[in-house]
Amino acid sequence: MTNKDNDITTDDIALYKGIFWIVDTDNIEQNKNYCFKILCSTDGSSSSIDSSLGIAKSGDTYNHQATWNKLSSFLTHNKPYNYFPRGRVEIKNGVARIFLNGNINYAEVIYFIKSEFNLTTHNGIKKVSVIEDNSAHYLCYLDDGYKSGK
Repeated sequence: MTNKDNDITTDDIALYKGIFWIVDTDNIEQNKNYCFKILCSTDGSSSSIDSSLGIAKSGDTYNHQATWNKLSSFLTHNKPYNYFPRGRVEIKNGVARIFLNGNINYAEVIYFIKSEFNLTTHNGIKKVSVIEDNSAHYLCYLDDGYKSGK
């Protein structure tokens, strides 16, 4: 998917990578509290990461399970980290890649993620690729074969 961001408007002009969940599929804008963003450059490097959240083994992004486990039950609805559909934004060499569960791979969600993470040409993003990941890693309650995580 080529990045067409003419209609994305935001007051925040910073570029971000990170992780997200789509908990409310009826009102996509209600998922802002489920976007965990890390300020980064167009090559994906970042100088600061919120260490109070669950950091991945790589040390430069968040881990879904560790981050979810730090959230209040109000946000998690007392569900495990892998219950709701989720995804990740990675950036390298001016290319943004959105990895996500297939149940949320539709235009409204993609637009929301591109807006939340500011994946625009103005920020040096040349292309946005959407990778639908239906592997066991991204399964959620909407999928056959889903197994509850911790």
